[in-house]
Amino acid sequence: MESLDSFMERLASPSPAPGGGAASALVALTAASLITMVSKITMEKKGYEDRREEMARISSRSLAASESLRHLIEEDERAFNRVVQAWKMPKATEEEKARRAQALREASRYAISVPWKIALVSSDIMDMAAQVARDGLKSAVTDAGSAAEFALSAARAVLLNVRVNAQNLSDGEREDEEIKTRLFLEDMESRHRKVMETVGGRM
Repeated sequence: MESLDSFMERLASPSPAPGGGAASALVALTAASLITMVSKITMEKKGYEDRREEMARISSRSLAASESLRHLIEEDERAFNRVVQAWKMPKATEEEKARRAQALREASRYAISVPWKIALVSSDIMDMAAQVARDGLKSAVTDAGSAAEFALSAARAVLLNVRVNAQNLSDGEREDEEIKTRLFLEDMESRHRKVMETVGGRM
């Protein structure tokens, strides 16, 4: 993964990629890093010895999530570029139009799959946030809450890319993606509320 400064410079450039998808993965990566921090602090704190095994498992999961997200930041950019290339294909003849339409559908399906990967990692991070908010070091509970906030924000943002790329699919596929997205976010929001209730109760 490139340096943060380099990524942010490219994100702020006139180029359309990296864009919202990659930025969403970076937000989720921030959430995962906070989970790792809270779990490690808890493992080292006196009085939390009975939670060390649980926190070690969470730390391992959050580090794995971070590694996945680093790759997904780059994969999202590749997915966007595939869609752009499909749009640029020639369409002078009926045969060219058909090839272009097929390429656009395939590229769009790929460009939908990557945001879903980011969203699913964000969902796993929300689960970890719930655990560290409940069982982690009390003085770090706001960091667990921040991780939950970032995880939800990442999922909400990245699934916008699912919706826009689904416009290139059939009506049935587009409707399926809309339903999946709505149900997924409803579940994420419900779990987020529970985490924040836990955080509020321990502050």
